[in-house]
Amino acid sequence: MMPDIQLERMLGKLVRFTKTIEPLMFSKVDEVSMRKFHTTESLYSIPEDSQFTDCKKGDVWAGEKTYCWFKGSYQVAPHLAGQHLYLYPHIGGYEMMMWVDGVPSGIFCSKIIVNSHGNHYCDMLKQDVTGEENIEIALEVYAHHDFPGVAPLETESQGNFTYIYEGVDICTKNDEICEFYFDLKTLNQVVHKLDANSFVRSNMIARLVEVHKVLYYDYDNVDHDTFMNAIRTAQPILKDLLKNQNSVSAPSAGIIGHSHMDTAWLWHKDETLKKCTRTYANQLNLMKQYDEYKFVQSSAYHTALVQRHYPEVFEGIKEQVAKGRYEPNGGVWIESDCNLPNGEYLIRQFIWGQRYTQEHFNYRSDCFWLPDTFGYSASLPQIMKGCGIKYFLTTKMDWNDTNVFPYDTFIWKGLDGSKVFVHFNRTHIWPDAASLVDYVAGGDHRAIKEKSVTNKRLLAYGFGDGGGGPQFEMIEMARRVRDLEGIPKAKHTTVSEFMRELEASAADPSTFSGELYLELHRGTLTNQHNIKRNNRLAEIALRNLEYVTVREAIRNHTIASDEKIRPLMEDMLVNQFHDILPGTSIARVHDESLAETTAIIEQSAQYIRELINTDKISQSRTIMNTLSFDRSEVVYLDDVDGMKVQGDYRQQVTTDIHGNKKLAVYVTVPAFSSIVLTLEEGTPAGASEFTLKENQLETPLVKVSFNEKGYIESFFDKKAKRELRGEGYAFNTFLIAEDVPTAWDNWDLDVDSQYKFADTAKLISREAIANGPVELRIRSNYQITEQTTIVQDMVFYHHSPEVRFDTLIDWQNEHRFLKTAFDTSLFTNTAKQEIQFGYIERPTTRNNSIEKAKFEVVNHKYTDLSEARYGAALLNDCKYGISVENSSMQLSLHKGGNRPDPRGDKGLHECSYSFLPHEGSFNAKNVIQPAYQFNIKPLIFEGEFQESGLLSIEADNILVETIKPLESNEKGFVIRMYEAEGAYTITSWKLNVSANEVELTNMLEETIDSMDADMELVFKPFEIKTIKVLY
Repeated sequence: MMPDIQLERMLGKLVRFTKTIEPLMFSKVDEVSMRKFHTTESLYSIPEDSQFTDCKKGDVWAGEKTYCWFKGSYQVAPHLAGQHLYLYPHIGGYEMMMWVDGVPSGIFCSKIIVNSHGNHYCDMLKQDVTGEENIEIALEVYAHHDFPGVAPLETESQGNFTYIYEGVDICTKNDEICEFYFDLKTLNQVVHKLDANSFVRSNMIARLVEVHKVLYYDYDNVDHDTFMNAIRTAQPILKDLLKNQNSVSAPSAGIIGHSHMDTAWLWHKDETLKKCTRTYANQLNLMKQYDEYKFVQSSAYHTALVQRHYPEVFEGIKEQVAKGRYEPNGGVWIESDCNLPNGEYLIRQFIWGQRYTQEHFNYRSDCFWLPDTFGYSASLPQIMKGCGIKYFLTTKMDWNDTNVFPYDTFIWKGLDGSKVFVHFNRTHIWPDAASLVDYVAGGDHRAIKEKSVTNKRLLAYGFGDGGGGPQFEMIEMARRVRDLEGIPKAKHTTVSEFMRELEASAADPSTFSGELYLELHRGTLTNQHNIKRNNRLAEIALRNLEYVTVREAIRNHTIASDEKIRPLMEDMLVNQFHDILPGTSIARVHDESLAETTAIIEQSAQYIRELINTDKISQSRTIMNTLSFDRSEVVYLDDVDGMKVQGDYRQQVTTDIHGNKKLAVYVTVPAFSSIVLTLEEGTPAGASEFTLKENQLETPLVKVSFNEKGYIESFFDKKAKRELRGEGYAFNTFLIAEDVPTAWDNWDLDVDSQYKFADTAKLISREAIANGPVELRIRSNYQITEQTTIVQDMVFYHHSPEVRFDTLIDWQNEHRFLKTAFDTSLFTNTAKQEIQFGYIERPTTRNNSIEKAKFEVVNHKYTDLSEARYGAALLNDCKYGISVENSSMQLSLHKGGNRPDPRGDKGLHECSYSFLPHEGSFNAKNVIQPAYQFNIKPLIFEGEFQESGLLSIEADNILVETIKPLESNEKGFVIRMYEAEGAYTITSWKLNVSANEVELTNMLEETIDSMDADMELVFKPFEIKTIKVLY
C-alpha cells in the first residue's frame, strides 16, 4: 500500500473526479425556441402572447429591478417518448420561475454558484412524456437589484444586471453518471470525516484504490465509451461499500427539506412572494421525483400570499399537506422579532398562524419554528402553551459572540413557570455524510452538546431566502446515508414526528429558566428609530381601536366585528417581522414599513372618531381612559385662546416640544371610563409651584441642581431626604460613541464601543418656557456633534417627583451611537426590566462572561432599580435598548448604521423618556401603572361622551392588556389580563355588562371552562388569563 501522504493525494483525485463528471449528469437532447417580454412590473400570470417579441442567441437583456419573460412551446420528439425531460436555461438573471402548461413548477437561481452554474440549474420539466406531446413553457426571470451589503464600510455591488440569452435546452438525466457521482461523493466525504485510525476508513480507502485503478480522470482524452465502461466497472465497488450499516446504537438525524424565507430583508415584500412561489413550486416538483421527500414550511402568511396570487401552487401544497409530505408547521403568521413586539401581538402571530392552517389544511401546529430572530423572550413559553404549541425549535443561539449556549435539547421554563420542550436544529445545510458528522456526532460545538441526553438531531436541509430550498442533489445524497457505517443514520421525517420521538426518548434533559438572550445583534434594539416608534404607536392605536369597537358594539348590542381591524392587524403583524422591526433591511423595506405603520396609526384614529358619537359641543372635551386602572395625570388639550377648563382643575398654558400651545390640566379618570371637561372664557389661574433660581430648582417634591450643560447634577427627594444622583455621570448626560461593528452594521453593537462613549455635547441655549401650577418646562438646545443637534424639554410636575424628557433629535451622523445616562445612588444587584406580560430581573453586576455579554438588553416601557423600600424607574415611549451596570442606567437613543440601508437613519426623530423615583419597593402602583400611562395616552375628543367602566378589578397588579372582538365575530369579546408584579394573587372583579356567557379560554379563544362573572380570579405570578364574554 502507498504511504499515507500518497494515499491522501490519490483520494484528492477522486474528489476532483466528482467535479469532472458533475457537468455530465444532464445530456442535451433538444432546444426550445423562446420569445421574450421585458418589463418592470411584477406580474402574477404569464403575459399575453401579443406582448412577446422574437429573441435569438446573443440577445442582451438588462435592467436593475426588471423582469424578463421567455415563452415557448416544445413538441416532444418521438424518440424521447417515455422519458423524463428536464429544462436547462442559459438566459442569465438572479432568480427564475419555471411555468409548465400555465402552472408555476420550479425554480432556477444563481444566488449560490456550484461549479459553473447556479445551485438550481436544471429542473424536471415533465415525467414520462409521450411522443409529439406539446409542453407550454414560460420562464419569469428577475434581474436582481443593488444594495450596499451588510457589513460596515462594505461597497460591493450586486452586478450590472446585464444578461445574454444563450438558449434553453431540453435534457435527459444520465442515470449512470448520477449514480456514480453521488455514490463516490458520499464515500469521499466519509473518508474525509472518519478518524484517521478508523478501521472502517482504512477498509474504505483500500476499496477506493480499486476504484482509482480503473477510472480515467481526463474525460477529454479518452473516448466516451471507454470512460463510461470504467465507471461501470468501478460502480459495484462503491455499491458494496454503501451496503455497510451501523449498529443499533448509532446516533441519528431526522432530516427534512426546508427553505428559511425572510418576509423582507435584502429584498422587498413583493419579491418575497416571488421567492416563496418559486421555492414552494419547486418542492412540489421534487415530491413528484422522490417519494420519500418531505418539506417543512413555517410562516402561514407566506402560504396566504401564494393562495392569493398563485392558486394552482396553493392547491398543490394543499394536496401534499393532506398526504403528510408538506408540513405547514411553525405556528405563527410570520417569523417575528421576539424582543420588541408587545405581548398581545406575539399572541396574535400564533392566533393568525394557527387559525389559517386549521382553516385551510385542517392542521394544528405543535411546533414554534423560529430559526432566525435576535433573542427569545421569557414570556414565550406561556404564550406557546396558551396557543397549543408544545415544542420550540431555533438555530440562532449558536451565533452567540461570547459564550457557547450549553444545551441543544432541553426544557425551557418561562417567566410564569410554563415549560416547553426545545431543540436547536440546523438549517442551510446538506443532508450528506459531512453534515451528519459535523452536526450530530462531531467533537466541536456544532454537534450534539449533551450526548447523554440524546443522540438525535434534526437537520433541515436546503437553501433559503431565494436559494430555492433543497436541490435534487441533496435528496440523492440523503438516500446514501440512511444507514451507512461510521456515519449517523438519517431518515426523512416531519418536524412534529421528530419532536415527539425526541421528547419520548430524551434522558433527563436539563431545564433552562428565563430568556434566551442572544449574545449578538444588540443594535437591533435601537436601530431605525422611526420604525421602532411607529411600532409602539401602532400597537397602541390598534389596542384602542379594538377596545372602542367592543364598547360600541356592546352599547348598540351588535356584533363586535373586526372587519375594519383585520387589514390593519395583518400589516401590523407583518411589520413585526424579524428584519423589518429591528431595522435591518434595505431602504425600500424600511420606507414601506413606515408608510404602512403610519397608515395603521392614522386609520385607527379615524375609525375611532367614526365610532365615538359625541354630542358635538364645541366647548367640551371628553377624556377617555382605555386602561384598567384609574389614572391621575396631566393631560394636554389643544389650547383655545381665552379659554380655561371650568371647575377647580389645576391648569396652565404651556408649549409642547413642537411649539404648539397646550392647556395642561391635571385630571383623574376612572378605569375604562371618561370624564368631560367644559371650557369657559377666562385665563387659567394659580401660582407657580416651582422655584427656579439660576441652576437651582425646587418643586413640591424634589430639589434639583443643574450643571453648566443643563444636566441634573443633584436630584434630592425631599420626602425621603435622599440624594439620588450617584457617582459618575449627571442625570441625562448625552453620551456618543463611534459605532462600527465587526460584522453586521445595522445589527450589532459591539462591547468595545463602550470604551468610546463620551460627553461631547455643547449647550447652545436654555430657558424656562412654562412655569405654573401644573408644570415647569425647561427647553434646551444641544450641539451633540458638528452635524447632530437635540432640542429637549425637561418637564417637572407639581404632583410627582417624575421628570420627563421630551426630545427631538436632528440626527445627521453615520456610524455613531447615542445614549443618555442616569447614574443613581441606588444599591441593587438586579434591575427589573419590562418584557411582554411582565418583567425580567437581570444582573447589574459583571461577575462573569455571561453577565458581561448582557451589556445591552431589551426593555419595553420601563427599567427599574429598587432597594427594599425605595427605587427609581426609567420610562420610555419607544426606546427598547438599555444598558444597566451597578447603579447606572443608560438608555439608548439612536444608532446610525449604514448597511444594508445606507442612509444612517438621518432625520428628525422624536422620543420621550422619564426618570421616576418612587417611595417603597417596585410594584404596580409605583412603576408599572405609570409606565402604562406614559405610553397609552387617554383618548381626547371634542364634545361630550359618557363612558362608564366596562369592568373593574380589585387587585392593582392585575392589568387588562387587551379587550378585543372575538376571532369568530360574534356578540362577544375577549378580555386578556395578566399578573404584572410576579405575585400570587386572588382578586375579585366585576363585569359591568349584561353577559349571557362568560368562559375561560386558551389564547386561541377555545373554551377551557365556564365561569361566573363575579367569581374570584386566581393568578400565579405573571399568569395570563383569557376570558370570553358573550352578551
